[in-house]
Amino acid sequence: MKATRALLSGVLITACSAVICTPLFVSAAESPILVESRESPAVTYRPPIEEPTASSGIEEQYQLQLLQQEVMQLRGLVEELRHELKQMKTVQDDRYLELDSRLQQALQTQALQTKVQSAEATEDQPTDEVAPPDENLSEKERYETAQILIRNRQYDMAITQLEAQILKFPDGEFTPNAYYWLGQIFAAKTNPDFEKARQALAQVISYFPDHSKVPDAAYALGKVYHTLGDCERATELLEQVVNQYEGKSAAKLAENYLRESVNCDS
Repeated sequence: MKATRALLSGVLITACSAVICTPLFVSAAESPILVESRESPAVTYRPPIEEPTASSGIEEQYQLQLLQQEVMQLRGLVEELRHELKQMKTVQDDRYLELDSRLQQALQTQALQTKVQSAEATEDQPTDEVAPPDENLSEKERYETAQILIRNRQYDMAITQLEAQILKFPDGEFTPNAYYWLGQIFAAKTNPDFEKARQALAQVISYFPDHSKVPDAAYALGKVYHTLGDCERATELLEQVVNQYEGKSAAKLAENYLRESVNCDS
């Protein structure tokens, strides 16, 4: 047994001598292949770069479509707001014009009242000059101005106003009324002019036969003829009013005037 152990020891020693014995484990510095040791800094790993796929392109196209739809919706809202703003501006302009028109009418009425009051203060003072009517007034405004002057017995100013209206609007809506009131004023003045009254009233009957003022004009003309001394013509006219315009106030007035004032036999 001892002899066997001695033999094995000798074999091992011989083998180590023949082959240079090297250790089984070497350090990293001595290794022929460079490796990372435990003491080296930690390795930072990066995620791999992914190549674009077909699914990612579809997603981007879908997002682009959504953005385009949102832009279109915003544009629609902008157009609606512009339209509403334009409508609001139009309404505001209309209200401003209406307010301005009312203000101008109020100022004109106030100025007219001031003129009438001034004329009343000088009513007893004779004058040959009458201020010309405002050329900027419409036909209706001229007629209404004349009515105010008539109610205030400013007959000369009213005549000037009515004659200017007829001259400017010979075929106007209020022309028959203007002729009628001219006839009434000429007959009602302190120094009446019955011939001019006759001419004005005859205009209503001759040139505006279908106008509502014809019965009143015929009645007034009958009275003028009676005043001028033409009893037969006055009677003829007044009887026509009674027969042709039965039920109207002019017919009743003509009937009463015939009964109470006209007597061609005397």
